[in-house]
Amino acid sequence: MDGKNFNNRPSIIVGLAILFLYGISFLLSDISIFGIKFKQVDIFENLRPNQSIEENQNKDSVISFNNHNINLSSASASNLEYSKLIKNLSNFIENEYDQFENKPVAQYPTLSNSPLEGNVEQLRIFFNALDSSKTSQIRVAHYGDSSLEGDLITAYLRNKFQQKFGGKGVGFLPITSEDINFRETTKISFSDDWTTASISGSNPDDLKVGIGGKVFLNSKNSWVKFETIPKFRSTRNFDIARLFYSNAKSNSLLKYSFDKSSEKSISLLSDESIKESTIKKSNSSSLEIFFPNEKMGHFYGISLEGKTGVYIDNLPLRGNSGMDLGKISNQTLKEFNSFFNYKLVILEFGLNILSGRNTNFSKYETEMIKVINEYKKSFPQTSFLLIGVHDKCIKKKMNFITDPAIIKLVQTQKRIAKKTDIAFWNLFEAMGGENSMANWVNANPPLAYSDYTHFTSIGTKEEAEMLFETLMDTKNSYE
Repeated sequence: MDGKNFNNRPSIIVGLAILFLYGISFLLSDISIFGIKFKQVDIFENLRPNQSIEENQNKDSVISFNNHNINLSSASASNLEYSKLIKNLSNFIENEYDQFENKPVAQYPTLSNSPLEGNVEQLRIFFNALDSSKTSQIRVAHYGDSSLEGDLITAYLRNKFQQKFGGKGVGFLPITSEDINFRETTKISFSDDWTTASISGSNPDDLKVGIGGKVFLNSKNSWVKFETIPKFRSTRNFDIARLFYSNAKSNSLLKYSFDKSSEKSISLLSDESIKESTIKKSNSSSLEIFFPNEKMGHFYGISLEGKTGVYIDNLPLRGNSGMDLGKISNQTLKEFNSFFNYKLVILEFGLNILSGRNTNFSKYETEMIKVINEYKKSFPQTSFLLIGVHDKCIKKKMNFITDPAIIKLVQTQKRIAKKTDIAFWNLFEAMGGENSMANWVNANPPLAYSDYTHFTSIGTKEEAEMLFETLMDTKNSYE
């Protein structure tokens, strides 16, 4: 360590962080700086007795760090900049902490072996397909709420599958995204003149949305750039880029450039149905696409991939319960399936259906059964897996206990899986069952944030690895 004494660094860093957060609770109260409005915070809130945080934990679009509640459901600059500020501070502390030779060994909560339930037999479609991963693509669609944003959970699950079964690339990506500040596998940058319509937001012209529930319209000279992040070996490079769109204007020409090389052009196919344009360059790490003319088509996303192996498409829907998936037409799903031939669809929703003390999930149950049955029609040769909601704690006096609604919601999701005849994985039990979220928050390093609702990046990795091992154990039991 170059002769430096790091013995006092932890206390100094933690002390500075506390002073910073305590200071801004006074300095940044109800003021705006460069258009960013700051709210007053109380870093000693959790030390005050008889405070309930139950009412502030019901939307998965709110995250917390050191008692800062950051509302990510808004795409405003203030929330994005404040989120970035807190994330950078967190990363600084974590990076400094990693330098210490005598740091405590990580302590994990007791995890349970929660086997798959429901119709596990229909997962044979996926398991059998994995055996041909050396000669063909095996595609998985991973739908979920904002817990999947940034490629969280999906990235680690994809990495495990690609390590075992091959694959080169991250798979499907949107044209623009709200999670660019914390995406795990790909840096997405784009011009600020794109128009987006989605199933969970604005769509005044009732445009056809894509597999990810969104559609993107360009302006004149719009652009988008995708750059790989070297966190996972299997997604550092790609050989093929597939652009998906519809309603392209006649004689439309896009320009593109791999790895900052000279620009080339590609023509778009003019049709109302979803089309695919493919461009190739081996071992690429970046791709920039230019749209010289206004409204050249309706664009849905791009897939960065190789010829063989497993690809898990990350498809997050911020603040969604999963019921909005029914707004993607069967025809659209079938058209995308003709390109991807999905062998597994994973559905991971739940937190956004919680509302205070309401435990009546009858409407949610009815609507999700409809959604899943329609998806089964659109993907007839596909396995389905419903992941149950994980634990979430509320504060009762000085203790954090499982929200009673969670247990009832898990039971509801079990019934949904049974009535739709698909497989079910009980994440609530896998992470330790009742009151387990408190153990995840208090783990060293933490597996969940102090909002007692959301997993940290380490926690999402833990979930992905548990799911992978459960799926592989099930596959092996059939062999």
